[in-house]
Amino acid sequence: MYRILIADDEAYIRDLVAKNINQSELDMEVVGCAEDGKEAIDMVKELEPDILITDICMPNISGIDLIKAIKESGVNVKTVIISGYDDFAYAKSAMELGVTNYLLKPFLPDELYEVLGKIKEELENKASLLRNMTELQTQFEDNVLYIQERFIKNLLQDKSDSANVIQEGKSIRLDLEGNYYCSGILKIQSDSLKNKWNFSNQNVVEEFLIIIKDEYFDKSIKTYAVSFHDNQLTMIFCSTHTDLYEFYSGIRSSFERMNQSLQKYYNMQLICTLGKIYSKVEQLSSSYKEALSVIKYILPEDKCVIHYDEAKQMRDMLQKETVQKKPQELKEELILNIKLAKKEKALLLLDKILKYYEGLYATNPEFAGMSIFELVFSIETALMESGETSNIWQEDEMKQYFKNQILCGTLLDTKHLLQNYIIRKCDEFSNIIINQSDKLIYDIKILIKHNLSNEDFNLESASAQLFFSPNYVRQLFKQKTGEGFTEYLIRMRMEKASELLKDPFSKIQDISEVTGYSNQRYFSSCFKKYYGCTPTEYRDRITADK
Repeated sequence: MYRILIADDEAYIRDLVAKNINQSELDMEVVGCAEDGKEAIDMVKELEPDILITDICMPNISGIDLIKAIKESGVNVKTVIISGYDDFAYAKSAMELGVTNYLLKPFLPDELYEVLGKIKEELENKASLLRNMTELQTQFEDNVLYIQERFIKNLLQDKSDSANVIQEGKSIRLDLEGNYYCSGILKIQSDSLKNKWNFSNQNVVEEFLIIIKDEYFDKSIKTYAVSFHDNQLTMIFCSTHTDLYEFYSGIRSSFERMNQSLQKYYNMQLICTLGKIYSKVEQLSSSYKEALSVIKYILPEDKCVIHYDEAKQMRDMLQKETVQKKPQELKEELILNIKLAKKEKALLLLDKILKYYEGLYATNPEFAGMSIFELVFSIETALMESGETSNIWQEDEMKQYFKNQILCGTLLDTKHLLQNYIIRKCDEFSNIIINQSDKLIYDIKILIKHNLSNEDFNLESASAQLFFSPNYVRQLFKQKTGEGFTEYLIRMRMEKASELLKDPFSKIQDISEVTGYSNQRYFSSCFKKYYGCTPTEYRDRITADK
């Protein structure tokens, strides 16, 4: 219901207007009547009416002066002027003050209702507009984080079509003015899955920024962040520094202090890779690509912050040292040590293998990525052959790894995952082989299986690797298996040879070497002594039986 104040020095007019309004269906009420302009000013302040109906000519303070005083006080009131034909000069002054609603004396009730109806429509339109503006503002407040997130992601992915990035940023409360710009990728590593920081949505990202901004970054570096994937954060740094090196040093020292805190209080490690520094905000997409290339293919040692140029130098050095072939021997040795439950040795071998792939990533990332997948499955296959019943597809950690590896996998993620995986597998084998003598027999058989192609492998070399005397190994093996060490070694080689001979395309010379005989003639002699026929005759029999 709209509130009306009437100001007129004639009582009968005040009463008549009030009576007509109160009896109408306009949904309006008269909240007060003033005898002159001075009284009206006080009543406007006290009653806060929506509409003022005032005579233009009143003693002490005229209607024009009343309207002017109300306007100067900042109160927003719709005004209706009551005037006569002789008051045109006053009416002209009222128009200059923005008054457009008039009633000419004498007027009928319908004329009053028409003017008030028009004002009511204006007030309702204004109220509707204010509601819409409030709703839009509320929607903006509710979605501002999402709007900022989309803006930053488009900027980083070079999808922004804005003619003025800085100005558009200001419109959504992002201050991107600066002298230098840089993008970085942040990961927080933890040995425990439960303690990993999951940047699952922009609210989490904003909470993280609030924590680090005031604590670690000085005011000359503005920071914004988004998350393309749950396990890493993409950051933008805007600097008002006039010196490029000071800007870079400021970012590095901030993250180094943050890393110290994470390690001290949460047992977490921070890794941040930075792209190049640019002087234009539009070049942030280039800096992001550079930072992304570093985080995917680098294994940081002692550094928690690595710049693109530093990473490039590290890759160049690794490439010079890397031979373009798969580290097959290292992989076989790794699997052997997992089976022997030698945890520390297995982890050292893993480091060597991943260092090899780190050097390959710069020139052949697809080959390196596929080789790492192959390594994971080779370990699993070898363990299943040894009687292990576990399956990587049954492990949530492994399933999540393969999913993330496709989306945003990094060599560092691979290292942490395989370290945990190898430790678990070594522990499982260690628990299975509890009895010392049974474990030793198990280790001997594993060594024999992995050295069938090694012509120099014998009882002495096996004993040396196991740190037992040859006599003890000989006696224990015979006691536990009923078969001598050398007899068992020859039998394993012959059985493998007989299996390989089933393939008609396998050359006998190749089979000879794979089973530990560099001399084919000597291999044929040993094979005949064991099976009663030469390798060629053995193959012919198999072919004839088919």
